[in-house]
Amino acid sequence: MADQAALHMRHAEVVFLASYLNSLTEWDARASVRIVQRDRVVGFFGAPPTGCITFVAVPLSSAGEPEEVVHGRTVSAGRMRDVLGDVSLPPRGFAGRLLRVPDPVTGPLELLTLPPLSGWERTGSTTAAELNPMIDQALAEFRRRVPQDAGIDAAAAQRVAEEIWSRPALEDIQMRAVHTAHRLGFLTKESATVDAATAPGWTRLATPSGQVFTAEGTSNLTLGAVTGL
Repeated sequence: MADQAALHMRHAEVVFLASYLNSLTEWDARASVRIVQRDRVVGFFGAPPTGCITFVAVPLSSAGEPEEVVHGRTVSAGRMRDVLGDVSLPPRGFAGRLLRVPDPVTGPLELLTLPPLSGWERTGSTTAAELNPMIDQALAEFRRRVPQDAGIDAAAAQRVAEEIWSRPALEDIQMRAVHTAHRLGFLTKESATVDAATAPGWTRLATPSGQVFTAEGTSNLTLGAVTGL
């Protein structure tokens, strides 16, 4: 029988987490998240269909209870979103909510190896406003080179998608990472600062809303990640 792990969060954090989980599950209904808790912060790692790993961190409420410890667990993103329920209105007379974590699932292979915690070297910085137009340009190029009525086979279309989304966008950061950040709402605030960093075998795109990691050699972008926009 699974343990009754729980997380105590304020309403603002619940709303933020719900937005992230909504974006993941709208992109991939089978999405999972790996939950990692360290002290009073809990992180959620996701694996969207671009081959990247995404991450958001949420502070826990100070009104903690002894049972709310989640050292590490992979759960269904949709089930976790269901646990959050309707977040449109804050609870009355209550500073936060105690959220029961769903039972664990196997999850995708991408979430078995998480990015390193240390060893990162900052390589560049820009704003969301500089990156967002790149997404439109990349999508327009793909649709121009792979028109829907041209009868191009899936393998050829996949090669075009991989070529476009493997290109560097900010220092060593690939376009797939920028696309992922854009799709998950990390680049919504155009004035937000976006930093690039590298660690052995990894790159990281960091925004105030979340981070996108890409492992060296990643090439499993699915066509749905492009054509589904």
